[in-house]
Amino acid sequence: MKTRLFAGGCAALLSCPAFAQSYATIYGSIDSGIDFVTNSNGGHLVQQSAGKRTPDRWGFLMREDLGGGNAVFARLESGFLSNTGAQINPTSFFNRDAYVGLANDRWGALSFGNIPDYIYEYVGALNNAVPGISSFYTVGNLDGLANTHALNNSVRYETINYRGFQAGVMNSFGGQAGDFSAGRQYSIGARYQNGIVKFGAAYTMSHDRTADIFGVFSLTSLLGQQLRSGVQFNASRYSTIAVGGSVAISAFTPHLTYTDVKLENAEGAVHEHNYQAGVNIDLSGGARLYVLGLSYNRSTFEDLTFNQYNLFLTHYLSKVTQVYAGVGLQRASGPNAHAEQFGYIASSSNAQTVGRVGINHMF
Repeated sequence: MKTRLFAGGCAALLSCPAFAQSYATIYGSIDSGIDFVTNSNGGHLVQQSAGKRTPDRWGFLMREDLGGGNAVFARLESGFLSNTGAQINPTSFFNRDAYVGLANDRWGALSFGNIPDYIYEYVGALNNAVPGISSFYTVGNLDGLANTHALNNSVRYETINYRGFQAGVMNSFGGQAGDFSAGRQYSIGARYQNGIVKFGAAYTMSHDRTADIFGVFSLTSLLGQQLRSGVQFNASRYSTIAVGGSVAISAFTPHLTYTDVKLENAEGAVHEHNYQAGVNIDLSGGARLYVLGLSYNRSTFEDLTFNQYNLFLTHYLSKVTQVYAGVGLQRASGPNAHAEQFGYIASSSNAQTVGRVGINHMF
């Protein structure tokens, strides 16, 4: 349940100017459950964990209507782990969102701060992990479909929603004197939603960005760089293309997502290709009380291939509370291949099965 607080209590005192209504919405999500992993670095694992359905988070969404179709808005959002109470990122309090902006109901919105890119904003909700579990994301989440790489020092412009269509562009400044491109990131995206059909496409480019290639793929070298545990691959250019869509056909909602991650340096370039397809089925005939999901992931990187088969069932106790169960079976092939579902420690073999039962409450 979202709670609105009127700024300064002026609404209660009947002293607010008629043209400037200000409010803040408190919102969040808490997810907790039990994981069952067949091979976690060589052993079976049973654990209690948090945020594997949707990330544990809380935040403030603030807006002041200025009149004439103009408004000022801001969002502050922080991720945490409900099983320990710890922050997701101990060095950044509002680590998911922290921005302020101005909006006009004809020209769109301009915002500034730490903002997720359009890969996440426009395509992320269309993939197999929604409303599945986090292990249904692509291998290593190098494409950023999960919100793990917001762009700081950003300026973003987004159009109004015009008959379901919306588009945006953003730039994240590297902030290095004398070299505008160093550390710079930018993202563009477009989407269409009409309640039945959903489609999104986005592109993000990052300069001087790292990736944990050893941790995800167990590769000890890539494009001339030697890798080991704790040593990241340094990409001079790190780009991602993502497209996804879904359509509701009676009780069935088939969906498709494709992403291409390109890592470059002076030695050349490599790609990770990710394909996801599935269908969500409303077993309650439109009431959306029970939703069954079947999906398939395929990822390729260098000589490695990962195939994953997913199944989940959700019972919606209310619009904001759900209990669920999901399982993913991944098989990897190629030289020294190790299965590794996103958010879990890699298997010591080419196979890994992750199961989870849990409860998710949003407010």
